[in-house]
Amino acid sequence: MTLLRNLMLLDGGCVDVALHGGVIASIAPAQGAADRLLIPGLINAHTHGHANLMKGVADRWLLESSLTHGPWMGGQRDAATIRFSTLLGAAEMLEAGCTACFDLFFEFPMPSAAGLLAAAEAYAEAGMRAVIAPMVADRTLFEAIPGLLDALPEDLRAQAARFRLPDAPTLLAALHEAFAIIPDLPPGITLALAPTIPHHCSDAFLAGCRAMADEFGLRLHTHAAESKLQALVARRLWGTGPVAHLDRHGLIGPHFTAAHAIWLDEGELDLLARRGASIAHMPASNLRLGNGVAPVAEWRARGIATGLGTDGCNSADSLDMFEAMRSAANLSRIRDVPRADWLHAAAVHAMATAGSAAVLGHAAPRIAVGAPADLVLLRLDHHAFVPLHDAATQIATGNAAGAVAEVFVAGRQVVRDGRCIATSGLDLRALSAAALADLTPRLAPSRALAMALEPHVADFAEYQSRAPLPFTRKLPTEHAA
Repeated sequence: MTLLRNLMLLDGGCVDVALHGGVIASIAPAQGAADRLLIPGLINAHTHGHANLMKGVADRWLLESSLTHGPWMGGQRDAATIRFSTLLGAAEMLEAGCTACFDLFFEFPMPSAAGLLAAAEAYAEAGMRAVIAPMVADRTLFEAIPGLLDALPEDLRAQAARFRLPDAPTLLAALHEAFAIIPDLPPGITLALAPTIPHHCSDAFLAGCRAMADEFGLRLHTHAAESKLQALVARRLWGTGPVAHLDRHGLIGPHFTAAHAIWLDEGELDLLARRGASIAHMPASNLRLGNGVAPVAEWRARGIATGLGTDGCNSADSLDMFEAMRSAANLSRIRDVPRADWLHAAAVHAMATAGSAAVLGHAAPRIAVGAPADLVLLRLDHHAFVPLHDAATQIATGNAAGAVAEVFVAGRQVVRDGRCIATSGLDLRALSAAALADLTPRLAPSRALAMALEPHVADFAEYQSRAPLPFTRKLPTEHAA
């Protein structure tokens, strides 16, 4: 039995909470003055554990720039590097009050049982719940986007054309073999499947992913119309948006999550709502890559379950869910919508808890007797709460991540005095440097090629994205009016 005393709730009440058997055993009025604020653990609806070693590599990148660099940013990892990279991210998330995540995990050239187990064991070691989804496709960026390969200079075109991903049968066989580890996963860790971007996947591969999800009972998660170019490519290839295309292949349902969903039209949003699908919203990444402002008000009007995420360190640099809440709230005010459609503090907190739980297929976290003891204690003497006027507002608008004092997952303490217990004896800076020193020489050829390709890819993406759509997700400049 663990007893937590003198905790303030968001409604201002002060309680003592007892934890036993992984759940909240009792809640009683406190006898003393509160010195901690108690909230349910935050949940990251979309991140990429393989990218935790790639902070700061991107500056003024488009999404298509990031995809060009993807092979070296996520490649050449052995099981030990995968485990360390995952542990590094888990520690950062836990120390910012996040107790569970949906990790779209990339392993090149294809996922393996050893790689998935390495990631799973790292989350278990840290004490964090996770859904791990191999992020997979059978078409490269240069095969997936019509005209891109032809737009490259001849020497680069030849090099890009030589790069291939495993074909659909090979990749599906590897996935099937890797998913055999499901019975051996640590408690709190489950698997899902992430066909990464619809037009990067052949029809045969999408059909195979749907069948595999049915066979193993897996959730599906894909990047849907993250950039305007992706929405345009979908219309060029299929005469419709990506969600309608996925629905034709039977992928859309209550088990399905559309990540980003910035450039979806009203019909696609209606379809997601009808099918009971969810959306993962990454406001910081959307800004970082210049993809536009997601139509969150339209999602909410349709009742679409919406989770909140950080995205990966290569495209957002931070795994701070408090920052994600603040970004989501502030960005909802930039579009020309009524003030009633602005996200208030309670709404973004719900997105970071109940909404993200829906993406993971988990029950909504709550502070109630019998609920899982996934809890975050925040210091009330931290500057985020001094002075304290409204705790619910201040966790969504202030620098509250720095106030995290203790974190419990399934009743197990995983953060003490603001530090992840599992990594407290490790020199993460030195270990990161050693991992990168080992990786960098192996990554050098693919990184050099990506650096040569990226300016041409970015020019192509910007030019092609000038094509019109009947809606926009960016603020027009004055001269464009």
